[in-house]
Amino acid sequence: MSIIKKCPGLFLSVLAVFIMTLAGCGNEESPNSLTIPASTGEKIEVTLDTSDDFHMEKPNEVVLVYQKKKVMLRLAFISKEEEMKQRSAIITMPFEIYEERDDYISYAAAGPQGMVTYYMYPVGEKTWLYAGTHLPKEAADKVLSRLHFKEVKA
Repeated sequence: MSIIKKCPGLFLSVLAVFIMTLAGCGNEESPNSLTIPASTGEKIEVTLDTSDDFHMEKPNEVVLVYQKKKVMLRLAFISKEEEMKQRSAIITMPFEIYEERDDYISYAAAGPQGMVTYYMYPVGEKTWLYAGTHLPKEAADKVLSRLHFKEVKA
């Protein structure tokens, strides 16, 4: 006599777990969130669409966004004063500005390991995102579009 006939409940339970596992393997959006205490005193919630093997972690003051095991983007949270210092420093190195507005800048600058694409824009009342990657602009935009930022009010 087969195990299915002896223990039909066990078979159905195993089958149900297997089906639920498969259902979770799709390309659906599955967010992952971190709440980051910024140096400005604000707390910023970072949510990442983790489909396509994306995940993030915060091993120190920088949030790392990975696809599988490759670092795709590094995020730091800075004050307006720090953002202004970074904007001033851009002209001291080879650079190309992709887009610039009062409250947003994306640019590429030469680094020791090649060109780095940077982004700076506000994500709180006093907190700015400072993100960098070695990805080309189009690929970097796609990774950045997976992230959402929200100031957490106490």
